[in-house]
Amino acid sequence: MGFGSGQNYNSGSTYTHNTSNDECCVGGKTLSRWNMEAGIGAETFVSGNAISGSKSPPALFPLTTLQDVKMSDAYAVGYRAELGGSYALNPNRKLTLQGTYSQFNGNEVAWGQQGGGSLRGTMSDYKSYGIEAGIRQYARPKRFPILKSVRPYIEGKMGVAYVDDIRLENINQVGGVPHLSTPASLAFYQASWVPTASGLIGIETPVFDRFTMGLETGIRYSGTQGTDTTDTGGGFNARYSGANNGGDRWSVPLTIRGRYRF
Repeated sequence: MGFGSGQNYNSGSTYTHNTSNDECCVGGKTLSRWNMEAGIGAETFVSGNAISGSKSPPALFPLTTLQDVKMSDAYAVGYRAELGGSYALNPNRKLTLQGTYSQFNGNEVAWGQQGGGSLRGTMSDYKSYGIEAGIRQYARPKRFPILKSVRPYIEGKMGVAYVDDIRLENINQVGGVPHLSTPASLAFYQASWVPTASGLIGIETPVFDRFTMGLETGIRYSGTQGTDTTDTGGGFNARYSGANNGGDRWSVPLTIRGRYRF
């Protein structure tokens, strides 16, 4: 870790100003270029629709009116895990490359009215596997109570993720006049690759000579998943078409990271 010109912090990674190359040192050695990193934490959706009922055509019979359901309502707080590495361009800047996995469990939600009753259902789990590359910029370390020091950073990432197919399951009508053609489940979104991006802020603190831990948060973007019209392309189920035209999704993570310098 690089702490700036002319300063030396005994915080698991020592920086010494070197007039020839300004390199960062670990235990008096040259800059540790390669790092292994891992992280795990909670993530919650904050924007985007899981169900886009307002885009459904009006049904003639039975009387069916669908409504929008936000991702934050359709899914509980999930978790995200990351594993990868980074390469130090200089004491204050790193290139990062990480594989990711996210999972959110679906909630039961009301997504419309049908036959005078409430139409309900549960989204299947949201699972995604991805890879992201980014660049991380560190600031100067700050003194902090109890800890030896903390070092703020910002990071930007871009990548792709493969999102598993999603269904609306356990469809049922509560109250009103039941309709025999109401399906038990509907295919909603195709398994597909989507673009991802994120902007993160965090802090790191040294724990051992070559190991640091960090806490980060920020905002993540995930692109639009492909609509699956297998079950809503015709017949009675056509009255549900358009409900699976949800768009981009945004989420906020809170991640604990570990980094080992070789």
